[in-house]
Amino acid sequence: HTVRLNAKAAQLAVPEHLFHYPMAILDPEEGGEFGVGSNGTGPFELVQHDVGRKSVLKARSDYWGEGPYLDELHFIDLGDDPSAPISALASRQVDGLFGADSTQVDVLKRIPHAEMHEVTTAETAVVRGKVDEKPFDDPRVRKALRLAIDQAQVLKLALRGLGAQGEHHHVSPIHPEYAELPFFKRDVDQAKKLLAEAGYPDGLDLEINSPKDPAWQPAAVQAMVQQWQDAGIRVKINVMPGAQFWDVWDKVPFGYTIWYHRPLGVMVLGLAYRTGVPWNESNYSNKEFDQLLSKAEGILDVDKRREVMAQLEEILQEDGPIVQPFWR
Repeated sequence: HTVRLNAKAAQLAVPEHLFHYPMAILDPEEGGEFGVGSNGTGPFELVQHDVGRKSVLKARSDYWGEGPYLDELHFIDLGDDPSAPISALASRQVDGLFGADSTQVDVLKRIPHAEMHEVTTAETAVVRGKVDEKPFDDPRVRKALRLAIDQAQVLKLALRGLGAQGEHHHVSPIHPEYAELPFFKRDVDQAKKLLAEAGYPDGLDLEINSPKDPAWQPAAVQAMVQQWQDAGIRVKINVMPGAQFWDVWDKVPFGYTIWYHRPLGVMVLGLAYRTGVPWNESNYSNKEFDQLLSKAEGILDVDKRREVMAQLEEILQEDGPIVQPFWR
């Protein structure tokens, strides 16, 4: 069968968007509800779904592709206690973990039957201010926030060095179109100068909002807050329970937000920084950026797309709304 998509603009990432985790494709006859017995084209069917406890996927005997190679998959909710997944893995209650905190690495290494595989991803978290609210409406303030941090030190303190340094443009070294720019170094004197030029010669007083979990997020915020002090940027930390934070993540003036892995750089830039899109939590709007992003989204050749991506990365480093210390 051939499916023809009539798009309003060139979009090279159609295949990637079709398996993007927030974009589940549902059978229209099921009224937008996903549950046990839902129709789908994958190798497994959902046979049990108990919220907060357990979900079970069972292999389909009529699957059209190769495999599946497992009879069943069980996803178990172990609650909010960060030690519970480690205990479950050690006791063989589970065969693997969806994720673990960097503080648990030493414990995991001591489990004889557990294997650890370390790889840098495109998962990150960014500090962002709403650019339509003071003081973040001034690009000099936004750049000063970037210049005042030491990415390597934040990475060490928050993730024990398990990751890669960020460059404040949200394009990961693992993205195929990533363009390597001169490294963005800490420069406290320049940060102070920019703040003075923006009308803040005595520095700034701010409040940043961060979720409580995972633990590396408030740890990263604490590290940055200490570094900002050197530039006269005084920041109060408001750590919130996850459920409370995600109710306001895109509304608070100044926050620290996790962004999960996407396979292409153009995907995350389109989700987070294009003018007017729903997940543009900073309300960032830059006409030149939007035009270049649309251009990049229509370039299949990776090398040619990388040339445009370099311009996008430079815009975000100079004008963008984020501080990005690392990749996980």
